[in-house]
Amino acid sequence: MKIHFLLDQRVQPEPNATFVAAMALLADQGFTVSRGIPETALLCPDRLCARHDMYVLKSCSELALSVAAVLHDRGGQFLNPYPACALAQNRITAVSRLAAAGVPVPRSWVSADFAMLCELALEQPVVVKPYRGACGAVQIVAHSPDDLAAIPLRDQPVLVQEYIDSRGPDLRIQVIGEEVFAVPVPVAGAAPLPLLSVDDPLREIALRCGRVFGLSVYGLDVIEGPGGPVIVDVDHAPGFAGIAAAPAALARHIADVLEGRKPVVRHPPTLHMAPGRTSFLQAAAA
Repeated sequence: MKIHFLLDQRVQPEPNATFVAAMALLADQGFTVSRGIPETALLCPDRLCARHDMYVLKSCSELALSVAAVLHDRGGQFLNPYPACALAQNRITAVSRLAAAGVPVPRSWVSADFAMLCELALEQPVVVKPYRGACGAVQIVAHSPDDLAAIPLRDQPVLVQEYIDSRGPDLRIQVIGEEVFAVPVPVAGAAPLPLLSVDDPLREIALRCGRVFGLSVYGLDVIEGPGGPVIVDVDHAPGFAGIAAAPAALARHIADVLEGRKPVVRHPPTLHMAPGRTSFLQAAAA
């Protein structure tokens, strides 16, 4: 069986170590493993076709996502289905889907009007994020309109979320199948910190996030708010830094899906609004 990894080499000088190690483990098990970086290839969209039994999208670049869309449209099977990745990479659709499913998320607004953002920052501290991206993308914490001056493109849509005063260490949750790992959100220049334990309520929230999108390999940024954990970001292509067990878990999960021990997912599940919930778009318009 043939597996192809779509990688992103633009951020780091070498491909992600966890995925490289998982590829080696899969090759040792007899799978035919290949990898490619869309940005370094000259591709003809009209000639792209699904030539592998499974594709693994380990890139958040717009080109890689577009290539995945073409392959999905032509019958390609992805570990994380393309539509799920597209929903997760757009923070507007991501937070709307999470909120509708009853996952704890911050109050959120969306706008491309800089004046409206300034009015919102007058009322309360907010976090301003690009509407597309993944965990770790540049964000601005604004306690006043003056703090919004750092927004580079003021005519681009952004997601704005209420600022939550964290009551504990910010966590990066990373999931492979049913295995849930937690590490503190890394601080630039600091030494890697050890894995943290994940209690049952947090584990259930993490797994529910995956079910909401149809993702089986993903990351979450979590803040401990006054009322408990709050999901502030979703990543469909996490790196698993600091998680020694990740390569073996990832290789095992991929093999289980390919060999039929775990189900193949091609589309996100139908979204049903959780009882008593209002979507963030409805709330923003109220």
